[in-house]
Amino acid sequence: MAYEKKALEKTILDITERQLFRYGYKSLNLNEVAKEAGISKVTLYKIFDSKYEVTSRVIKRILENSDLEMSNLLQSELPLQRKIEQGIKIISSLYLKMDKDFLYDLEHSLPELWQQIDDVRKSKEEMIARLLTDAQNGGTIREDMDAKLLSTLIMALIRGVYNPNFFFNHNVSADTVGSIIVNIFMDGILKDE
Repeated sequence: MAYEKKALEKTILDITERQLFRYGYKSLNLNEVAKEAGISKVTLYKIFDSKYEVTSRVIKRILENSDLEMSNLLQSELPLQRKIEQGIKIISSLYLKMDKDFLYDLEHSLPELWQQIDDVRKSKEEMIARLLTDAQNGGTIREDMDAKLLSTLIMALIRGVYNPNFFFNHNVSADTVGSIIVNIFMDGILKDE
């Protein structure tokens, strides 16, 4: 019974996530979520009390998965360039899911959830800054570079570029853009050998 409830909970969260990012919070319809899950709305409300609760759980799940990926990456033994590449992929995957229209909707409809997302963004920026500072201390990156500023610039590039319209308008993949960002940064920050 507990297993079935967990499986149903996951199904509801998966469907809600897709609909949330497609239609936004204001247009999210739990009747449609229940219908797609093959359950009644009454059953859905036995698992989640409200539209807010299910949305909150979706956001929490996404942010927790992203945090876990980033923590594992930072603890890995990968070289700096690979860590930055993977970090950009992890962070950009959030922005690809949560486009600016969705984030705007969330910021104005549910400011407390928006704040959670913004807090995670800030923590990722700090993680990148620590990674760059460690590389400076290890002699890989030039000392005249401000690690915090570099981290802020990387995040600004990701926020500005990683949205579906950019990729459609420029006929380019997310991986290609990520590689270009990493190459530009690495060429500018690495010490001359």
